[in-house]
Amino acid sequence: MLITVLWISLALLLAVAAFLATARQEALGVRAEVGAARAVALARSGLNVALADLGRINPDQARSPLDGTPVTLNMAEGTVIYRLQDETGKIDILNAPRQLIAPALVLIAEAEGVDAFDAVTVADAIADFAAEPDGSIGSVYAALTRAGFSARTANIAGRYLTTLNFTAQVNPRTAPRVVLQAIPGLGPSDVEEIMARRADGQPLPRLGSAALWLSERAGPVYTIEAEAILATGARAVLQAQVAQRGVAFRGGLMQYEILSVRQVR
Repeated sequence: MLITVLWISLALLLAVAAFLATARQEALGVRAEVGAARAVALARSGLNVALADLGRINPDQARSPLDGTPVTLNMAEGTVIYRLQDETGKIDILNAPRQLIAPALVLIAEAEGVDAFDAVTVADAIADFAAEPDGSIGSVYAALTRAGFSARTANIAGRYLTTLNFTAQVNPRTAPRVVLQAIPGLGPSDVEEIMARRADGQPLPRLGSAALWLSERAGPVYTIEAEAILATGARAVLQAQVAQRGVAFRGGLMQYEILSVRQVR
């Protein structure tokens, strides 16, 4: 009889232990979901701040660079890092020739541990990878993931390549360093001089043969990327593309239409 009681007690203990383990896992799952939702909400707040930053036209107000330079904000629930990027500062994979696309993609690939030969091969056919089944044009992210690049590499490449510049020329005022390094005729010293001059608002230097690929025009499409990091460690990254529509009715702020918003992570 005693043995039977012991076996029953052991079975009950095992059942209780299993129940507690399951309950703990469910609680952790709920906690993770809540944290993820809060991180997305914080990232959306970061997008709104970035949009206000982008819309400043008052010369007395500081405006963040449009070349993807990260801006860090400490907010109530954590930290937000946002980037503003002018799409004319990127290389358009639909309009630019291979001699522009390939060097940029090789630089990106090498930084992410991708073989340079594979990068050159993809550069030759990247416009084909950007085509959607319905005939429309997809994003750089879609093109590179179809070509076999990782999601991380494709996301990073989207900071330097685009389908929304609409010309083969790039804006030297907003082009990231990687894009400038890919321009034929620009050496390392030229890139450094351009970066230094535009940081101080000075006229750009004479660009020689590289001027063929450069044009100081901005917009109308911009990309905003906002990453939220909660104190608990939860993270979320949102990316929005917006188009300039004109001057708003109040405060002289520029008005933008949101073309798309997607959660990157």
